[in-house]
Amino acid sequence: MNPRRALRGLGLLLGFAAVAWIGVRFVRSDAISVLQRVPAEPWQLCIALALAACGYALALGPLAYAWWRLLAGLSMLPLPARTTMATWSVSQYGKYLPGNVAHYALRHVWSRRQSIPHASLGLAAVIEAALLLAVALVLAFAVGEGTLPLPEVNARLLVAALLAALFAGLFLLHLWRRARLDAPALPSVPIAPLACALGCYVVFFVASATILWTLARLVGVDAGWPLMLAAGTASWAAGFIVIGAPAGLGVREAAFVAMTGTAFGEDRALLLIGLYRLVTFFGDTLTFAAGTAAMRRERATPDRPE
Repeated sequence: MNPRRALRGLGLLLGFAAVAWIGVRFVRSDAISVLQRVPAEPWQLCIALALAACGYALALGPLAYAWWRLLAGLSMLPLPARTTMATWSVSQYGKYLPGNVAHYALRHVWSRRQSIPHASLGLAAVIEAALLLAVALVLAFAVGEGTLPLPEVNARLLVAALLAALFAGLFLLHLWRRARLDAPALPSVPIAPLACALGCYVVFFVASATILWTLARLVGVDAGWPLMLAAGTASWAAGFIVIGAPAGLGVREAAFVAMTGTAFGEDRALLLIGLYRLVTFFGDTLTFAAGTAAMRRERATPDRPE
């Protein structure tokens, strides 16, 4: 059996198991009754969820912008920002397919239409995933130290280790290019797009935590914003690491409940992360729709460069 398929299958099974666990806990904890006791009226809750989905769609904008900056810096081509960001926005919907890797494949195939080299696309995807995970872990451990049941890790040491790993990776890429091996040539990694991407990723997680904190206040959960930032980023990292679970479904929710269930009750944690999943799904849908509209406008332009 192909090891990659086995890993994806294991991740998919883990995601299904997590979804089943979330469902059982949701029924046993009687989270429905918590929803019925929410201070807001049903119509107010629906409007709040719609606004939160729009806010999450806007929060995805910095991620698309960071992808364009990384790809333009690595490929050294005059890539149009709207086309590149629209491709990212549409392909992101592929993460809901089993395997949680279809969005990378779709993005790679569609970006090849702009004559972007394979090496640039692959390296940009690796850098994006590594920086996103690094930022999430740093925020989770730096903010959640002492408030979440996370392993005891010194935040400064973690930041230093991640920076050292980043510079080591850049140094290895430099050696790869200088060695003249019989392998695809890797592009140079400019510092400015890396710094821009880091800032965009921080903005995304801060905005996501703000949306999560707003939902918590809406359903009557007394949780501070730092706790939402730490729990949100840590659960996002858990769902991202488990390959196979579509969009981290089940894994992210199970991690969030495990970390915050004792802080404000398992039933409220289940309700909160369930509502947040709805917000992220509809936010991704809005981003997909906006990206599709942008791509159609590009194709309809008569003087569009090939």
